[in-house]
Amino acid sequence: MSDTHLITHEDGITKIKFLISPSFELAKSIIDEIIENYPYEKRLWDLSDIKFNFTIGEIQRIAAYGKLKFTKPNKLAIYVIDDLAFGGMRQFEVYREEQNKSIPGVFRTEKEAIDWLNL
Repeated sequence: MSDTHLITHEDGITKIKFLISPSFELAKSIIDEIIENYPYEKRLWDLSDIKFNFTIGEIQRIAAYGKLKFTKPNKLAIYVIDDLAFGGMRQFEVYREEQNKSIPGVFRTEKEAIDWLNL
């Protein structure tokens, strides 16, 4: 078990929960882990217990990295509580979206995120 994140797959959704505030490199390695071991089209990134403090440049770069790696149509929900992180993830949402391929959404509760993923 990792001391930085937890990945589970339940009810058709891959859930990624950060246990620490990730660095850019850690976020990239988790994306690589998901691609290799969890090839599902619905993902929930849980940032509820951490401070997410990427710069705008890092947000743009991680969104571009995700586009490069996740090549099949998919839905990506981000669950975040912190106001500053919520704003940053809304920016990520814009950079990550790809027409007919990736649909991201940012939510304040896990239930809202899961309900949206299951639509």
